[in-house]
Amino acid sequence: MNDATPITIAQNQAVLDALPFGDTQDFDDARRGFLGSLPEVEIKNADGRVVWSLREYAFLSEEGAPPTVNPSLWRQARLNMGHGLFRVTERIYQIRGFDISNMTVIEGDRGIVVIDPLMSTEVARASLELYMQHRGRRPVTALVYTHSHVDHYGGVRGVVDEEDVRAGRVEIWAPDGFMQAAVTENVLAGTVMVRRAQFQFGTTLPKGPRGQVDAGLGKVTSRGTVTLIPPTRTIVEPIETHRLDGVEVV
Repeated sequence: MNDATPITIAQNQAVLDALPFGDTQDFDDARRGFLGSLPEVEIKNADGRVVWSLREYAFLSEEGAPPTVNPSLWRQARLNMGHGLFRVTERIYQIRGFDISNMTVIEGDRGIVVIDPLMSTEVARASLELYMQHRGRRPVTALVYTHSHVDHYGGVRGVVDEEDVRAGRVEIWAPDGFMQAAVTENVLAGTVMVRRAQFQFGTTLPKGPRGQVDAGLGKVTSRGTVTLIPPTRTIVEPIETHRLDGVEVV
């Protein structure tokens, strides 16, 4: 990879001069509610292959952006290094930094409701285990897919057993048309979507100040086992109110 050109250096300096990088409120907000994490966020599959790791991003420990990286991207990348279990508010918790998406847990009357079980089973299972280490072991009573992007449903089998779904012990909620959208986007257009993701997230670039730094939403997508269990309950209207494990959800 090449060093920054004079034009790139000048443009990045202009961004640094124009924006209030001395304001660190976002970093304080990102740390709020932190309860704990893994010593090193490196997750492997059953064969020992790494499917998610933050070790490769150790270069982001430097506060100042190098000449090759836009200062705003560098700042966002450092914000996205926050990982672990966070308390959002009463009964609502979130696992961040274990995939490009976040997994949310709502504590119900009998167990927990999981919202968006990440992209692959390995990271979803590790996220749920982290939650239970801090909040105790509770059964998953319901699960919600917010939409049909694979990083919001692919880890479902890491947090629920399909037999429990078939037996009615776990409800899976999704928007109307979810299955059609998921199949169309990830099967029929699968090759195109993979190429799009490679360009969008820079997954084939080496990690570092001259390569892949961050994807904005998070680091990259996890590289584990992608799964799907069809929803058992569907949201049809623009606004609906339901009670999931004793919790009113709109």
